Amino acid sequence: MEERISDDQHPSTGSQDEAERWFVRLLERDCPDGVRADFERWRAADPAHAAAYREVEYLWKQSGDAVQDAAVAAAARRALHRTPSESWFAGRRWLFPAVGLGFAIALALVVIPRFSAPSEPAGTRYVALAGQQRTVQLSDGSTILLNTDTEIVERYGTQTRRIDLLHGQAQFQVQGNKAWPFVVHAEHGTVTAVGTQFQVRIDGDTTGVILLKGKVDVATQAPNASPQTVSLLAGQQVAFDRSGRIDTVKPADTELAKGWTQGKLFAHDWRLPDLLAEMNRYSATQLSIGDPSLRDLRVSGAFRTGDQENLILALQAGWQIRADRSKSGQVILRSTR
Repeated sequence: MEERISDDQHPSTGSQDEAERWFVRLLERDCPDGVRADFERWRAADPAHAAAYREVEYLWKQSGDAVQDAAVAAAARRALHRTPSESWFAGRRWLFPAVGLGFAIALALVVIPRFSAPSEPAGTRYVALAGQQRTVQLSDGSTILLNTDTEIVERYGTQTRRIDLLHGQAQFQVQGNKAWPFVVHAEHGTVTAVGTQFQVRIDGDTTGVILLKGKVDVATQAPNASPQTVSLLAGQQVAFDRSGRIDTVKPADTELAKGWTQGKLFAHDWRLPDLLAEMNRYSATQLSIGDPSLRDLRVSGAFRTGDQENLILALQAGWQIRADRSKSGQVILRSTR
C-alpha cells in the first residue's frame, strides 16, 4: 500500500511548487548529474521539501487511472491548445504547467510520456585517428577494431548492447547472448547480431555491411520512408543509403575485408582514382591525379596501408608516371608520355 502523508504534514504552496518542478526535471532523459545533486541538497535542506516531494510522487503514482477518464482527457486536450502564457510559468523551460497539482500530474502522463521511458545509457566515445587502428575491449568480452579515421560511441544498457558508428569503419567480434542483442547504429540503419563477426563502413552517403561469421539482420528506418530489412549469412555483404534503401545482397570480398585488419589493401583491377582514395584514408600524404589520361588506368596488387612511398614506386615501375611533390607534402601524379 502506498504511503500518504497526513493533512498536518502537507507542505506549503511554495514547497509544493518547487517539488513539482524538481519532479518533472528529474524525469527528463537528459537530466545531468549536477541537477540531481542540486535536487538532493534541496530535499535535505528542509523537512517540508521532502514532504512536498513525497506528495508529488504519491500523486504521480495515483494518476494512472485518472488519465483514462474521458473528462480528464478532454481537459488535457484543452490545456494543450492554450497559449504559452496561459499554460506555463515564465522562466526556466522545465517548469511545470500552472494548473492544479492533481490534474497536472495526470496531464503529464499525456503531454510528456517520454519522461517515463528508461533513460538511455551514458555513452563512452572511442576514436581512431587518420592512419591509426585501435582495438576496443568491451565489458561483455566483445571487441571492436576501429579502422583509420573512425569514431564510435558505446552505450550498453540492460536490454541491448548499442554501438553508434558515427563515421569510418569498424570490425565487430561479438560475444553471443540471445537475451542481450548487439546492435550497431549507422546513419539510418541498424545491424543486429547475437554472436558473430562483421564489419560496417560509412562511406559518404552509403553504409556497407560485410558478414564474416554467423548471421546478422540489417534494417533501415529513414525519415519519410518505409522500413526495410534483410538478413545476411557468412560471406555476404549489403549496402544501404541515407534514404533507407537497401541494395541487393552480394557475395562479400572477404580478402579485402580481412586485409585492412592486417594493414593490407588488396586491389583487383581498380581504377587508379579509387585506389588513391582508399590509400589516402591512411596517410597525411595525399596522392592526387594531375593528368586526365591516368583516370582510367586499372591497377591490381597488394599494398601496405599508409605506405604511400611504396605505392608511388610501384606505380612508377609499372606505368609511365612521375610524382610531383608540393611544398605542403602532397603528391600529384602525372603521365610522362
